[in-house]
Amino acid sequence: MFDILIIMNNYFHDVATAVLVAAAAIMWVLGRRARSGSAEEIAVLARSYPTLTKFAIGALVWVVIGGVPRVIFFNTHDLGAVRGDLVTAIAVKHVVEVAAVVAGVVMWRRVKRSIEAAATGES
Repeated sequence: MFDILIIMNNYFHDVATAVLVAAAAIMWVLGRRARSGSAEEIAVLARSYPTLTKFAIGALVWVVIGGVPRVIFFNTHDLGAVRGDLVTAIAVKHVVEVAAVVAGVVMWRRVKRSIEAAATGES
């Protein structure tokens, strides 16, 4: 039963990562379209922002929380036989992922500022 819980955690950790990436991709596309200045595009972005933010925050929380048992049980439940051979690859993957999260936070803050500026009539 414990093994099944760990495997389910790993699966949901992967799903949360995909949700985080998808929310960021949608936000990026909507943000680019809103930069055209069209009031309709900005309105779509403003309406989507709260929901996408909730999805992204929820996914990020699960990535962090679900990552703890994933790290603890990596050697026994993730890649088993190739354990030591992937240390460098996993380190690089995590550096890229942290950079992506930081870039996403920067993008999210810029989008929020542009929504607030549009709401107050600034350019």
